[in-house]
Amino acid sequence: MTFGTSIKRGITSALAGGLLVTGMSTAARAAEEPVQPADYGILAISNARCDAGGATGNDASLAEVLNGVLTDKLDGYMNAYRVSCAREIIEAVRERGLARRAAVIAVDTSIVETGLQNHDVEVDHDSLGLFQQRASWGSVANRLDPEWATNAFLSKMIDKFPGNGWQTAPIGEVAQTVQVSAYPDRYAVEAADAARIVDAVWDHAVDRPFDSFTGDAKADMVVHTGTDVGMRKGTGSGFSDLGVVTSGWGRFHGMQVANGMGRLFYADFDGDHLTDMIVQSGTDVSVRLNTGNGGFDGGRVVSSGWGRFHGMDVTDGLGRLFFADFNADGYTDMIVHQGSDVSVRLNNRSGGFDGGRVVTTGWGRFHGLNVTNGLGRLYFADYDGDGFDDMVVHSGTEVSVRLNTGNGFDGGRVVTTGWGRFHGMNVTDGLGRLYFADYDGDGFDDMVVHSGTEVSVRLNTHNGGFDGGRVVTTGWGRYHGLNVTNGLGRLYLA
Repeated sequence: MTFGTSIKRGITSALAGGLLVTGMSTAARAAEEPVQPADYGILAISNARCDAGGATGNDASLAEVLNGVLTDKLDGYMNAYRVSCAREIIEAVRERGLARRAAVIAVDTSIVETGLQNHDVEVDHDSLGLFQQRASWGSVANRLDPEWATNAFLSKMIDKFPGNGWQTAPIGEVAQTVQVSAYPDRYAVEAADAARIVDAVWDHAVDRPFDSFTGDAKADMVVHTGTDVGMRKGTGSGFSDLGVVTSGWGRFHGMQVANGMGRLFYADFDGDHLTDMIVQSGTDVSVRLNTGNGGFDGGRVVSSGWGRFHGMDVTDGLGRLFFADFNADGYTDMIVHQGSDVSVRLNNRSGGFDGGRVVTTGWGRFHGLNVTNGLGRLYFADYDGDGFDDMVVHSGTEVSVRLNTGNGFDGGRVVTTGWGRFHGMNVTDGLGRLYFADYDGDGFDDMVVHSGTEVSVRLNTHNGGFDGGRVVTTGWGRYHGLNVTNGLGRLYLA
């Protein structure tokens, strides 16, 4: 969104400065003052809570910020309560795995219908709730439940616009098609402010960090088979097939495949919580942004000069790259493992990375077990749920974690053991490999084990390790890479 940067700066300043509204804020007082007839939908009537726990201090802070950027009906009328209603709408959209645009459409509709209030008395015939849904939609209790009401709105939107047509149709047209209002022109007017509200509240809708292909809280499984990249959406109890999302990548399984051109990564490059595809092709690193409607755009080069960083198994290889959020700003950074050093190039948020700095050293024998005297390999994941990606070290049989300190990593601790044969299928008697990603959407990365044909998950216990695990999907025996016998491809968790 074009408004996002300025709004986020305002929010950051407000929250960092401890801006909490006590008593009745200016915005709250304004919301109770009489309004002109043109300000349709802002009525002095009884409203039910949107959040069962009530509005929060952060809601009040966000309201103050929004009152400085909104331009139409709610300009000067945002308060903590209205932000809490927007937050509940956005959370329902995110948990359903829909793109941000769905939240803009839903918030836009609620602005017009109720001024982002959960009306608990009938205003127009038998209409109730955030969207003024009539009795034919559901029971009174359901229509006053923001999660139920939002999902009912979204279901009708999806039904009315098959093939994800709501992604491209004008926002006002989508809202009117769902609501069938006597005033169809009002929705388009509020679309820009709805986008501003979603930009401000989106990252606060669920109090945990997360990225995924669909934008919800649970990591998805990416299947790179032959030329195709397919996506399986994480459900928290397995994966559901979303089909092929991009094709033409037959030579990107690594430089050890015939005529190999490079390899793929998956991470959130632009901070919108949608996982993008990062392509290391020869010397260039390019990014294909997640479009939010089931695929990636055409891409652009964001860094160059990395021709010898496809791993230590390439001719004159200097090391390899990783992509993770080192400084917890929501934008993935580039981590370079070169010889003994691990350095970080921070995402500059304008289409590339900075010049970098070394953050830890002594890892010359951790480029994998296929290097001379190799001791193991590294991963980067958020082990402790603080938004800063930590360094995970798989050394021999042990997996240890070195927590991110903000300017490097601490001394580490062993969190699980018994994984000596899980450095990949190219090690002697190799049983499989490990991944680290947030499977259950709680903000703590879990350990995913690809062992033979099975993929199992060991959930992060939040107290220093992982649980005993369970199999979540099977049939992946030929997806350990194209260097295994009859290999069909490889998996990623992102």
